[in-house]
Amino acid sequence: MNPTTDLPSGAPGPHPYDDEWEEEQSGDTAQDAIERRFHEMMSHPDRVTIDLTETQYDKVSEAECENEANLEPGVAQVIEVIDLTNKKPPRRPRQTAPLQQRNPPIALPNRWIECYTYNGMELKRGTTVEIHADPRLCDASFLLIQFIIRTESGIILRGLPLTRTRNLRGQLQRLRNEVALVLHIDQDDIRPEEEQAAIEIPVDKIQKIRTCHITNKNFPEHRFPVGIYKDKEEIEEKGILICRWKCCFIWGDARKRVSGSPSTEFVVAHLTAKEVPRARFRASDACIMNVWRGGKVRGGAHIPEEPETRLTVDVEDESQDVWVSRKPGQQYTFADMFCGAGGASCGAKDAGFYITLSCDNADGACNTYRLHFPEADLRHQDMYDFIMDMRVSRHHIDFLHLSPPCQFWSPAHTTAGVNDEANIAILFSCHELIKILRPRVFTLEQTFGILHPRFEYYFNALVYGFTQYNYSVRWKVVNLLSWGAPSQRQRLVMIGACPGEELPPYPVATHSRDPIPGDGTKPYRTVWTMLKRIRTDGADDLHEPHNMARVQKLPWDPRKPLPRTITCGGGQGNYHYNGKRGFTLREFATLQGFPANYRFQKPEQKRQIGNAFPPLVVKTLYKNLRRWLEQKDHVFADEDELSESEEEDYSSEPETNSEVEFMGSRKAEKEVEYLGKRKLRHSSSIMSIRDSNSDTEMDNDARSEDVHSLGVCVDAVQQRGARPNVPIELE
Repeated sequence: MNPTTDLPSGAPGPHPYDDEWEEEQSGDTAQDAIERRFHEMMSHPDRVTIDLTETQYDKVSEAECENEANLEPGVAQVIEVIDLTNKKPPRRPRQTAPLQQRNPPIALPNRWIECYTYNGMELKRGTTVEIHADPRLCDASFLLIQFIIRTESGIILRGLPLTRTRNLRGQLQRLRNEVALVLHIDQDDIRPEEEQAAIEIPVDKIQKIRTCHITNKNFPEHRFPVGIYKDKEEIEEKGILICRWKCCFIWGDARKRVSGSPSTEFVVAHLTAKEVPRARFRASDACIMNVWRGGKVRGGAHIPEEPETRLTVDVEDESQDVWVSRKPGQQYTFADMFCGAGGASCGAKDAGFYITLSCDNADGACNTYRLHFPEADLRHQDMYDFIMDMRVSRHHIDFLHLSPPCQFWSPAHTTAGVNDEANIAILFSCHELIKILRPRVFTLEQTFGILHPRFEYYFNALVYGFTQYNYSVRWKVVNLLSWGAPSQRQRLVMIGACPGEELPPYPVATHSRDPIPGDGTKPYRTVWTMLKRIRTDGADDLHEPHNMARVQKLPWDPRKPLPRTITCGGGQGNYHYNGKRGFTLREFATLQGFPANYRFQKPEQKRQIGNAFPPLVVKTLYKNLRRWLEQKDHVFADEDELSESEEEDYSSEPETNSEVEFMGSRKAEKEVEYLGKRKLRHSSSIMSIRDSNSDTEMDNDARSEDVHSLGVCVDAVQQRGARPNVPIELE
């Protein structure tokens, strides 16, 4: 086992190029260290790591929903200003008055100084100086000077803060004199990152000049020379600093940042070639990717006419910048690990991907997956066995999705379980999958509970498992309603990009609670719009409402999303909006975002549905990723249009006589409906039925739960309302 690459830990083992690795290790294994620190540490409820506030639906906790189951030292270098600009997606208009902009432009030329001497130190743009550590910026103790400004109160230095990688709590390797940029970003600020994230300090706060090289080359290139320093302390004080990474903390707007709210998105990204100002320290992104995975196939590795497509790249080929058309049938390849019944694969396939490889060990889930994705190489086996098998093959793919078990990290998990150790260990198999499959881009979906402070070492070890291979990663908690899910679900979604690949952004919100004209969003998908997709011919054995057990609960309005998460057992508090029964399996699956004809195989059909990453959400996410990579590959994209089923989602909602009494938006599609085992015939648009056990009668257009556009079977026990003495024929 390689002590550096194979340990599932946030504290890496000694690097073969760094005998002076500064973090002394005990005799325990890395996993033992994690376990010991986890059990010894105190919980810090006041240290919030992420802001979950988005909409009124966000207030439902997941605990409710998942209770189931080479310059000489001291010589300054002159470099250009680093360009960290990323193309920013469009944002929704904001109604609040803007705060005073930080780092305003320097309007008066006489206040911008090219060079300034302080205590014998010559300061200019591009110089790196050592400062007092700032705990608000991950103990950043260095400043890369961008501007020297003369003010009434004295000389001010404006620049980018840098911190030692050892201060990032295990998310990056703790290597001596390796540093990372620390950037605080506001999404409502359209300026480049390096402009808005600069900080200002008085010149009298600097301690000394340090040499710092900005590079995108992999460790250990350009490190401090070995053998010229007498001890570790001298290396720390005089050795060359190397910056290969940037860490971004991102807020929705400046107001939240200023008020002290936690950031909502995080990025740990390896610098790319365009972010390195000096050619000496710059490597081609294509070359770096070629070293890692053997290059890429522009437009996707699946080409039906070329089954033996090889990963190749000519790092000197300028034709890479020429836009080309996709070959017939060409697609990006997609692998789905912990695939379950295929929620992620279903969404990715709809987004235009070719499903090539998958793995899961659940019998029922594999039965379902095999039925829907016959083109995929499905491995029905334990993940560790799969990893051992794949180590002897070269099976690189374009995109990889990971959905490792999440029960241990769930907020509802308050007592130890028999599978806790296995669920902890399986989380770190993700690192081996990255190492073996070497995807250009990966996504990971997990419960947001893993971000709780008591799991910090586990989560940081997860991030480190990707950054140790120089993958860039970003993560945030997403309200899946904003990406098209019809039911409430808060999930941690991580995106990673391989060495040499730019890190893709998240898709912008496609849906919102109250769309603003021009913001590009549609209303949240509702229970009504989803359930009306279900077939009405009674041929679906997953949809038999007349066989459901009867309950007496408060009815609710289906003209909104399902307010609670669907889980393996259905979800606490989830029941049909009439209050008379629970949801059928087909209704659960449809509200989870599956197509209405998706066939779930036995056993454990409900568990398959609850475990799934909603396909509608995956389609939104992966369509964004595909378009991103097409742009980076300079491949002309296909035109995407709404399918008929998507268009139907935005037809008019039903009118209502009250909060829970509905009028059908259209006549019943079939001449014959069903009441238990009896056929029900009607000859007009108005139909009522007398319950033999009461005087309650029902008008189909005004009050029926099931004889309206949802196409659910009629059952007199479920009806509400009264209309006297209207006869109906029964066969």
